[in-house]
Formats: sequence, C-alpha cells, structure tokens
Amino acid sequence: MARKRTKEAEPQPAAAAQEEPAPAPAAPAAAMTEAEVEELPKAIVRRLVKDKLAHIAGGGEGAEVIVNKDAMAAFAESARIFIHYLSATANDMCKESKRQTINADDVLNALDEMDFPEFVEPLRSSLQETKMQIEGQKQTKSKRKREGN
Repeated sequence: MARKRTKEAEPQPAAAAQEEPAPAPAAPAAAMTEAEVEELPKAIVRRLVKDKLAHIAGGGEGAEVIVNKDAMAAFAESARIFIHYLSATANDMCKESKRQTINADDVLNALDEMDFPEFVEPLRSSLQETKMQIEGQKQTKSKRKREGN
C-alpha cells in the first residue's frame, strides 16, 4: 500500500525552511483529551480498592493488600464503564419521566433496572446521611455567623 507523503516529509529549499513560522506553543496542561477526562483519578481508585480489599480481608488498615498495575487499570476501567452504564440508564429513567435533570431517585431506579437492587438501600441510607451532614454543617456555619456579628 502506498504511503501518503506529508508536507513535512517533502524536501524544502533552505530559504523556505528558514521562513517558516515557529511552531505553535504546546497546549496548556489544563487542556485534557477526551480520554483523560473520562479516566477516574488513579489515586482515588487505588485507595477505594485497597480499603475495600483490606476490609474484606478482615485486617482493617493493618492488612496490606498488593494490587498490581494491570489489576488497578482493570478496576479503573471497570468502574468507568459502570458509571457510563449507570448514567445512561439513569438518563433513560429521567427521559421516561419527561424531565431533563437526573435526580437521586433516577440513579436508584437505574440500579434496580440494571439488576443491582442490593445497592439501592445502602445507597439510599448513605445519601440520607450525607444530606444530614450537609444540613448540620450549614446550621453550624449560620450559627457561627450569627454569633460573630
């Protein structure tokens, strides 16, 4: 198969090569590719996996579980795919209700729809605890603000 020749591969006269503009500066570090945006933070995945495996091993913090790099990548990719699937299913639930904003009930219903009903109650409890913590923090903050004025 014949290869296409690019402009860079063609020989250029010396004068023309000197007149070329300088290359554009590299993209800032903040600009991320789509693949990088979709990746889960490795440190968070590592911490979650190690904490859960240590808990299962029954040793708590003292039980050191070694997870190799390939296994960690598999955990991260599996979690990413699960999040995409859960998001799409929750979005379908939202659209069926003729809404544009996905809410917690859509996510819980999506888990049930995806045959993960065992996650629904623990997640519902966790969400309730989080709401109560946030409310408590708001009340403490407003109380401090009133006392400070």
